[in-house]
Amino acid sequence: MAIGSSCDVDVVIAGGGPAGSTTASFLRRHGRSVLVLEREQFPRFHIGESLLPCAGDIWDELGLKEEMHRRFIVKPAARFIHNESGAQFTYYFANAIRPDYPYAYEVQRDEFDHMLLERSRELGADVRYLSEVRDIDIQADGVRTEVQPSEGAPYEVRSQVFVDATGRDTLLGNRLGLKVADELVTTNAACFTHFRNCNRQTGSDEGNITIVLFDGGWWWFIPFKGDITSVGCVLQKHFSLAHRGASPEEMFNAALAVTPSMQDLLRGAVRIRPVGTTGNWSYRCRQFYGDRFLLVGDAAGFIDPLFSTGVLMAAYGGRYAAQAIDAALAASDFSANRFAEYQQQALQGADLFKKLVHEFYGESLRKLLVHSAAHPATCAVITSMLAGDVYRPALWQSVVRSGFSRDIPESGLPSRAERRGKPNDLT
Repeated sequence: MAIGSSCDVDVVIAGGGPAGSTTASFLRRHGRSVLVLEREQFPRFHIGESLLPCAGDIWDELGLKEEMHRRFIVKPAARFIHNESGAQFTYYFANAIRPDYPYAYEVQRDEFDHMLLERSRELGADVRYLSEVRDIDIQADGVRTEVQPSEGAPYEVRSQVFVDATGRDTLLGNRLGLKVADELVTTNAACFTHFRNCNRQTGSDEGNITIVLFDGGWWWFIPFKGDITSVGCVLQKHFSLAHRGASPEEMFNAALAVTPSMQDLLRGAVRIRPVGTTGNWSYRCRQFYGDRFLLVGDAAGFIDPLFSTGVLMAAYGGRYAAQAIDAALAASDFSANRFAEYQQQALQGADLFKKLVHEFYGESLRKLLVHSAAHPATCAVITSMLAGDVYRPALWQSVVRSGFSRDIPESGLPSRAERRGKPNDLT
């Protein structure tokens, strides 16, 4: 019997993070039946806590604007500090070229992700926690997904379409051999923790994210509502190799020891959770779709977290995926070609952010981030990029695609390679 006459749901989504929950919510807004399978129990800890303003239209469409404002601290700007020179500059999102959303939020991801997934349930999605996808059988007449709940016997669900939103585990990406590492990004590890009573900015600037650049990588400093702050460092390979064998806490402390700017922010603060660590290998799947399936969010690709892009790309990817699936269901056509436009939509933002990350580690953007005050036009371009305005075509985006190098002001800063005595080594 063809699955079209007996399927359990229109779409099965593996993974309940921002990509999976947003896809589910938009599918429900299209009137489609959805099952979300999440192997963990929410709320659960997750890093990636700083959001971008241009995701604001997603939260508005999902009816979350008031709840976001009630739960989370407002983030009006991004501050960059260059540790070795002391130079710093703050980019206020209100100064972006198109400041439709002049602020974002800093969120504790356990609460935020749970809120998003429960919103999809409120919209009518069937959400099942502690349910792991064990096998997927994609056939001409539909998809059969084998599910193993934490308690009870495994069972099978039949659907027209399968969405892989399993994050960096990228279930189908690994199974189908689609993942390709980004060899141009020179970081390979991140250490992270939470502190209480850090030295934050005051007033309306309290919720600003602070990025501290140092000769070994960069730090994030993300304040939450209340007195807890997320602190972490993303380390470049030369720093990690110099401390090979160190524990996460030892690696964190070694980075802190050479970053006085971070020491100032943490003076008097109390660490309240163990130092965790994760690999920071950027990658992208060669294709985000196939017959009857799509990959969304980190399952499709992961970019260095320097610009806090993960949730933005997951949310927009979820919206685009839902549109593509809705059209496929309306046409009863689930061939791979039907989903090609989805990948093009998802990549228009990801390609810009990937270009910026490469510029940063090549030093062009690294210098510019703390020396753009005298260049209002360049400052506006960078602010728009930091706000996440990458999914709407605009003339300023051509500046990003062509590179920043010709526009860099004289900074007087030696390059990292010069400081390390390796003139030809920019890693």
